[in-house]
Amino acid sequence: MVNAIFCAHGQLACAMLESVQMVYGETNVTAVAFVPGESAQDIADKLEKLVSAHIHGEWIIAVDLQCGSPWNAAATLAMRNAKLRVISGLSLPLALELVDNQATMNVDELCTHLTAIAHQTCVVWQQLETAEEDF
Repeated sequence: MVNAIFCAHGQLACAMLESVQMVYGETNVTAVAFVPGESAQDIADKLEKLVSAHIHGEWIIAVDLQCGSPWNAAATLAMRNAKLRVISGLSLPLALELVDNQATMNVDELCTHLTAIAHQTCVVWQQLETAEEDF
């Protein structure tokens, strides 16, 4: 089982977890909010406390934005923990796939799968232009 944390600016991580729980019920995911007045170090401290509570096992931290404070905090922690991965682009499709597969894939398989899902779920629909026929 890959342990998971959602971490994002504002209440996005908490809202994402609530949305995932609407689909799956209880999950093996924790949400960490990055709120005004906090620093990247504050987030790192929260994340480290969660990861150290379950020292055994693999971890994935899904963040909203690459190079933002949640990413920087999680990446700093991952530099010291070979069983921890950080993935950006937290979205509902990514979050659902993470929860759906965290018990059957290892952390590297899960990251590869989530990267593919991210590419598949970002789509644009547009109405095709039709040529008007002359009568």
